[in-house]
This record gives sequence, structure tokens and C-alpha cells, in this order.
Amino acid sequence: MVNRIIILGCLILFAGCVSDRPSAHFGNADKEKLLQAQIDLGIGYIRNGEYQRAKENLTKAMDLDQRSPIVHNAFGLLFQLEGEDALAEEHFRKAVRFDPDFSQARNNFGAFLFEQERYEESIEQLQAAAEDRFYRGRSSSFENLGVSYLRLDRLEEAEAAFTRAIELNPAQSRSLLELAYLRFDAQNYVSARDLYIRYMTVASQNARSLWLGIRIARRFNDQDAEASYKLMLRNIFPASEEYKSLQESERESSGE
Repeated sequence: MVNRIIILGCLILFAGCVSDRPSAHFGNADKEKLLQAQIDLGIGYIRNGEYQRAKENLTKAMDLDQRSPIVHNAFGLLFQLEGEDALAEEHFRKAVRFDPDFSQARNNFGAFLFEQERYEESIEQLQAAAEDRFYRGRSSSFENLGVSYLRLDRLEEAEAAFTRAIELNPAQSRSLLELAYLRFDAQNYVSARDLYIRYMTVASQNARSLWLGIRIARRFNDQDAEASYKLMLRNIFPASEEYKSLQESERESSGE
């Protein structure tokens, strides 16, 4: 789970972003409507996994406005999904060059750079998005920023980013879980437990969350919770690294 971060807007908020950002390149209302229609169609095809049809519509949009940051951002996401990394980067760079204040593109470019393990560059883009106080996805940018800091072992900065994410959105589940892990590792078990409880109210359990829950339950001698989490981890995620860690911890405690 730590290996991936959010590409905000590809499937959920993208259409809203299109309508929220007026074009500065067209005086002709009909041309603007046609541009947005092609973008909307392209995004719809991306959602449905019909990448070739998405390209056709986004290419038509590009013909209408070669400098549209929205179109370049969409192409960046599309080529990233197809594994065309060089093309994805080219379009993300154009999106932020043509509109340096396009925070969604910066968030998506930061996520792309993270996937390329270019964490310092990722942080640069994500910081720019997170600093935009009017960006709807700001909490996710802080979350992405925190995950990037984790990969560089910059734990204090990661904690600050996750804290900011949940201040902006108390239901930012990944931030709640990662912050709980950081607090647990710092032996702040009460805070870790509180954050874990908050996490469980907004997200489903996964292998990573169950393994943390087991260790928190052990610290507070909550045998019922520990047994429940162990059962879920064994039955639902038997091939996970977390289940292997559980088995190792049990062997150690039994003296094997």
C-alpha cells in the first residue's frame, strides 16, 4: 500500500475540474463548448478503459487548443495508464508549463514521478499543489506528499503532511493509517490507537491495517480484538507480508 499514491481526478473529479476552469484561449463560446465536449468524452472513455477512443476525442480537443493544460493533463493520465512513461511525462510537463497554477495537474504529475521512484521531484510538484488553498484535492496532495516523505525516510515531514491532510479532511483514511503507524513506531500508543479507531470508521480493513490493529491490541491487552484481527488477516490476506510478519511474531513469542 505504501508503494502507490493517489492520482486524483482521473476517474472522480476530472469532469468537475474541466467545468471549473474557464478557458483563456477562446473568445468563441461555441468553440469552447466543443472543446469541453471533446474533453468530457475523452475522460468518459478513460473511465471505461476505452483508451483508443479516449485518444481520438482528446486529439480532437488538442486540435482545438494545443496549449490546453486540461487536455495535456488528461493525456498524461492516459499514457501513464498505458505504461507510456515518456509520453506521460511530456504531457504532464506541458500541463504545468501552460498553467503553473493547475494544482490537479501538479498532483497527478507528482503521483507519476512517485511511481518512477523520483521522490524529490515528486515532492516538488506535490508541495505546489498542497500550497494551493483553493484546490479541492488539497488534502490528498498532503497525503501524497506524506507518502513521498516516507519513501525518503523523512519521518517528521511525513507526519506533518499526514496531520495536515486529516486537518483538511478528517476522513482522509490513508493519512489516518500512516499517522497511526508513525505514532505506534514512536511508542505513542494511545495516539496510535485513537487514530486507528478513526481509521476504522472511514475505511475497510486491509492487511496493513489489520497488522497494526493486532499490535495495538497487544499493547492494550485487548485479547478479543487481537483474536478478531488475527482471524481476519489469516482468512482474507493469507498471502500478505503482514500475515508472514504475524506468523514470525507468534513463533518468536512461543520460543520456536
